Amino acid sequence: MPAAVFNKGAPDRVAPFVFCLLFTSILLFAGSPRQANAAACQATKTGERVQVVYVYDGDTVKLNDGRRLRLIGINTPEISDKDQPTRPLADAARAALQHLLDTHNRILLLQYGQQDHDHYGRLLAHAFLEDGDNVAVRLLQQGLATTLVVPPNNWAADCYQRIENEARLDRKGLWALPDYQSQPARTLPLSSRGFRIVQGQVSGIRTTRDTVWIDIEGPLVLQVSKKDLVNFDSLENLAGQQVEVRGWIKQDRNGLRMKIQHPAALVAITGAPQQGN
Repeated sequence: MPAAVFNKGAPDRVAPFVFCLLFTSILLFAGSPRQANAAACQATKTGERVQVVYVYDGDTVKLNDGRRLRLIGINTPEISDKDQPTRPLADAARAALQHLLDTHNRILLLQYGQQDHDHYGRLLAHAFLEDGDNVAVRLLQQGLATTLVVPPNNWAADCYQRIENEARLDRKGLWALPDYQSQPARTLPLSSRGFRIVQGQVSGIRTTRDTVWIDIEGPLVLQVSKKDLVNFDSLENLAGQQVEVRGWIKQDRNGLRMKIQHPAALVAITGAPQQGN
């Protein structure tokens, strides 16, 4: 089986994931039953009990003390903001989280990661219902969230990925939408924006003072900050390989750019056939 590029000796680093879904369902969970159940990815230690008073979207809520809580480990489609329209299934993700909270007294138990606030000042934590169920798992099971690893908060990343894999294989929720299908990098139009899952061959790797640039066939270049290199094994090993990447595409002066912070978003799939024309 192809191997992901990730930091050896770090148990919370993400194991190979999405290419299994693309090319064979047999390899995905060989020798083990599906684990997508409410008890998956259980807390190791919760540190605070909080009450939610408002749900902004599927991954962000307001607490009764005024703090905003952003769930670690997942991302849900965005609700409309300024000139950005509401993304498909954003309302469904918000409604699903609202329902979970309404049926559990709006109480959450929080488990903090290594970083407990983001650059927006939001509180960062994994959230659990009083019965122990992981909120992120519930949303991933329904296909209303995708996994998101933002270092250094990588607790349960491999567990979350297994849950997402199952939803993706079953084409639940987001995984039935065209924008969430893996597409060849060479077919990306220059107008592409937002979250995409893309596959293609690494055609070159360049290093500047603060960044490693990974050129993918077509208009896409991956940007890896040198401060994030600690999360990876040698990126030079990717030269010439087929990879699948996920993230947010932005316009670059020479084409399209995607920032990569963790190996969960960059998986080698050399030897696997590329889909699409």
